Amino acid sequence: MPRPAPVLDRPLRRAATLLLAASLTTLGAACGGSDAPTGADGGPRDLGGVRDAGPELDAGADSDAGSGIDAGADSDAGADGDAGADGDAGADGDAGADGDAGADSDAGPPPDIDAGPSPDGDAGPPDAIPACPTFADAVERARTPYDPFFPSRSVREASGLAESRRNPGVLWLHNDSGGGPRLFAARIAPAGTVFYDLADAGARDWEDIAVGPGPEAGVSYVYVGDIGDNGESRANIDVYRVAEPAVGAASATPLTLTGVERFTLVYPDRAHNAETLLVDPRTGDVFVVVKSGSGDSPVYRAAAPLAAGTTTLELVATLRFGADPLPGNALTTGGDISPAGDEIAIRTYDAAYLWRRARGATVAEALATPPCRIPLRRETQGEALGFAADGSGYYSVSEGNLEVVSFYARR
Repeated sequence: MPRPAPVLDRPLRRAATLLLAASLTTLGAACGGSDAPTGADGGPRDLGGVRDAGPELDAGADSDAGSGIDAGADSDAGADGDAGADGDAGADGDAGADGDAGADSDAGPPPDIDAGPSPDGDAGPPDAIPACPTFADAVERARTPYDPFFPSRSVREASGLAESRRNPGVLWLHNDSGGGPRLFAARIAPAGTVFYDLADAGARDWEDIAVGPGPEAGVSYVYVGDIGDNGESRANIDVYRVAEPAVGAASATPLTLTGVERFTLVYPDRAHNAETLLVDPRTGDVFVVVKSGSGDSPVYRAAAPLAAGTTTLELVATLRFGADPLPGNALTTGGDISPAGDEIAIRTYDAAYLWRRARGATVAEALATPPCRIPLRRETQGEALGFAADGSGYYSVSEGNLEVVSFYARR
């Protein structure tokens, strides 16, 4: 009687089956792969129960890793195999180092990576320059202060204009040369003016004013540019800075602002006449734009933090007014940088231009981009322009008694 074949216990039978399947797969590959079972993606087809871990094959550390079939280096989940239950690692590709989802796959370019904040505090690389903004035509917003009996209470030669950051609806104004070191805080509505004299300040030729940051975080400061020099003979120019006060009710009695700082600036080449003072709200840098009959207007910078004593200005740009792309009158008379720091405006007697400043760009880089012409009301002798504190538009004004303060709303 022939001896019956030995009966293998179930684990041994399953191991034998798995080894047989692996041998068949290897044999098929050696013969060109034509007889190996394939799936829809061209890879080895799932063999169903052969690859099923089942209740008797632990998928953990003690699973098929030792058999060299499922979890080992040459298994289907390895570098050259498929990781998913149906042979795919993801929706369309394989997960292995040599699979379809690797560096040479058709999965498309990698996602953008945020490199974090740039050195100047802006996140990521500079933005593209936006389209030119549009503004409505001028509307009357206020009139310059005027007192026929007390000339010292009047703004007869408005040469600078800036809207307060601390006091909504208040415009800072000042007179041209000969007006003394006095600021006018003119409330738009209800109309009323508070007069402030700057302690320990001179006023040889005040030409522009700006509001911007200063040494104390969260505090807005008024900057006054004593930068006029019609004869181009001054050895230096001055910029005064003082923290914005809380403007109260209108009063005929002048108040005195203390804590005024004086910064003496020297041009690196020669004396210049200037009527435009800019303060960068992002950095605190101060800029002076030269007024020139030729239209060539160098732009000089005093880098923040401003130092006591004498500072030599740095030439950072040169603009040419009176010819394309800045046609019209060639004499620059005022300007401002928007509260957000993303727009720079400079005016002449009959035209105004705006430069868009991308995130991460310097003022000099912005001035090297194409300008946008913006509306400007015809004024008798317009010498001032300033952005609204909330960025909703900008103001302009001319010299003269009871002159209209025009507002141009952003559309």
